[in-house]
Amino acid sequence: MMRKLCGRGSQEARARGSVFLLAIVALVTLLLLGTSLLQLTIQGLSDASERDKRAESFALAEAGVDMALVKLYENYDAANDILDSTGRYEDTLSLPEGTVHYTITAPYDGISDTCMIVSKAVSDKRKETTIRVIASYLTNPSRTFEGAIFSDSPLTLNGAGTVLPDENGKGGQIYANGNITFHGTSFTMSDDGALLTTGTTNWVPPQVPATSVYEHVAPIPMPVIDLNYYRSIATEIYHGNTKFNSSDLTNLNGVIFVDGNVRISGSYTGQALIVATGKISVTGNVLATHPDQDALALLSPQAIKIAGNSRVDGLVYAHGVTVDAETTLNGNIEIHGAVCADVVLTNGSITVVYDDVWDGLPLPGTGKTQWAQTSWEVCYL
Repeated sequence: MMRKLCGRGSQEARARGSVFLLAIVALVTLLLLGTSLLQLTIQGLSDASERDKRAESFALAEAGVDMALVKLYENYDAANDILDSTGRYEDTLSLPEGTVHYTITAPYDGISDTCMIVSKAVSDKRKETTIRVIASYLTNPSRTFEGAIFSDSPLTLNGAGTVLPDENGKGGQIYANGNITFHGTSFTMSDDGALLTTGTTNWVPPQVPATSVYEHVAPIPMPVIDLNYYRSIATEIYHGNTKFNSSDLTNLNGVIFVDGNVRISGSYTGQALIVATGKISVTGNVLATHPDQDALALLSPQAIKIAGNSRVDGLVYAHGVTVDAETTLNGNIEIHGAVCADVVLTNGSITVVYDDVWDGLPLPGTGKTQWAQTSWEVCYL
């Protein structure tokens, strides 16, 4: 009897030992898995941080290129005179995010009316990026204004939308300097429409023929908003933040220059550009009283925001030099004209019907010769 009890006790002890061993193995396995997952998480965070640092450095280098182009355009610091006499101009741009040193060499490779720009950026995170650009004179900047939506950066279209040409089948196209991303498949275009992107598009509206989808195209430059030029030719100048409503928008003529921010809504008559040194906020409908003859363009080097259920008849143009200018469309927005911006942000249902009623107005690029990038390359160090 005692032997049986001892045998049973030994079996129970061995069983407990096996369970304990299995528990230890399971615990070690879980610890190893947890350690691996922790390492993957840390590595993922590190990679994301590294990408952000690289992107910041890249943006700084691009700012150096933009500043060099503005120096050429405006002949700031006698840049063109120095190039004519020495063939080389260089300067340093300091921003909160870091420092950029850029050099302009002209002519490039002996070719007249060309130059090479080398922009070397060092971010505050100690990341370095060098961009090399070949630029030449741009005699016709009108391509920027030949489509319904022009984005000088990757474009994401959220929600439903419609882009249509004018009654002659012109202008129903979307351009992006980067990928075009449609969130959803509720976007409507026409068989006269087209998609142009320096990258790729994730979807094509069914109305657009495959032959009208152009990927990996060369970048189209945006003309600079020359504030000094517009101030010099202005028919009216406002100092400080200004609000326009219907009573202020009658018989518009020429260039209306605002040294500050603008808030605008109402019906207008006449033909004019409203140029703000600050931001432009559209707070309601901005409508042409006589659509066949009235014309309006809104220009800002900082930002243009259109919100609510608003309709705008005219051109919306936002372009900065050292900082990207955004056009934000929030709500059920309808534009009869065009949208051109460094960054186009959409939230809600947008409709853009192309209409070049601004023809004949002094749009950006018509006052002076523009420089355009013809090729560029980037090197991360």
